[in-house]
Amino acid sequence: MPFAIENQKYGFKKEATRGIAEAAPQKFLAVGAESLLDYKSLLIADDKIRGSKETFPSATGIREGSGKLPAIDLEADTLGDLLLGCLGKVTTTQPDAVNSPTVFKHTFKPDNRVQFPSFTYFVDRGLGAKRYPLTVIKKLTMTGAVDGKGQVAADVLFKTEEPASAFSAVFGTPKPLMFFQTEFKLDGIINQDVKSWTLSIDNASVAHRTLSQSRDAKDIVSSGKFAIDGGYEIYFETEANRQKFLDNLPQAIDLALTGDIIEDAFKNKLELSIPKAKYTAYAFGTLEGLFGSAVTFQAELDPVLGYSLQAIITNAVTGY
Repeated sequence: MPFAIENQKYGFKKEATRGIAEAAPQKFLAVGAESLLDYKSLLIADDKIRGSKETFPSATGIREGSGKLPAIDLEADTLGDLLLGCLGKVTTTQPDAVNSPTVFKHTFKPDNRVQFPSFTYFVDRGLGAKRYPLTVIKKLTMTGAVDGKGQVAADVLFKTEEPASAFSAVFGTPKPLMFFQTEFKLDGIINQDVKSWTLSIDNASVAHRTLSQSRDAKDIVSSGKFAIDGGYEIYFETEANRQKFLDNLPQAIDLALTGDIIEDAFKNKLELSIPKAKYTAYAFGTLEGLFGSAVTFQAELDPVLGYSLQAIITNAVTGY
């Protein structure tokens, strides 16, 4: 009997000890149908010359684990773990602990670390449950369009695959942050000519291998710089922003997606701030028959503020 893709369940838990698998998931993710955690064994081909065109037996190679979790809705209650995993640093405060004790504000920034937080991910495919210890989020790609939900896709790396106990997933009422709740600012001024946006964060994590008597990676480490870039589609009303591209001048880009009320006047909210975005493309073009541009940019460090990207989530989660 075949198994339906829709019956898959994805969960995770932050590891108490790096690389030591957790017993069961603590939180759950509603992911796109194309989600896949792929654990595979590689072969080392025999390429020697022996007077024959036949392929001789190969040798055993490494095992590697990687995966993609696409089309996750941007929700204030679920995005924080993904941002912590990819950026590495979070500070949690309460805007008004006395009058609004259930409201928390979490500020995420790129961290200068080699090891990013590790999780154990769990997948129940109906065929059997598996767990994936030492899972690290390598890359996040957030997107928003003019007619849908904000979404995020995660690229992950992990050490190995193990059998796991079956689990039940618990999901609350979906609260996606929507297109009509999105505010887009350029240099602090609201711009209502933007059609879509994207932001990608890559922390340069890779599999770290040593002679450790194992075919699996020893760890997942980051050996390079953050690559934070993005883009947006905009209808032309002025050439002022394009001139910044031509003059190689930075521009501040801020996005705010505001959801339902948590308590009092506080609402679920995601704020993304790039204080110094440098444009890499700002060409004259067309968008649905109108004069527009598909803009691209990269985030660069603001020496005064001390970061290239800041993400703030306001929700009812006590901490990460």
